[in-house]
Amino acid sequence: MASGGSAIRGSRVGAGPMGEQDRGFHAERLQVFYWCAKGHEQSPHFLASIEPEEIPETLDCPNCG
Repeated sequence: MASGGSAIRGSRVGAGPMGEQDRGFHAERLQVFYWCAKGHEQSPHFLASIEPEEIPETLDCPNCG
């Protein structure tokens, strides 16, 4: 089978070295743990500089509703 002269063959578009320099730096995060009445755990991340009043006291459980 003859191949064409395509240098991009087998390469993904956008492929290349990726790191913080390409995607930006990670913001400091705060992980908060929540449990529902049935023991399901959720642990969303919030921006570390968020005001404590803005962090919800409760979350709806995605498993129980």
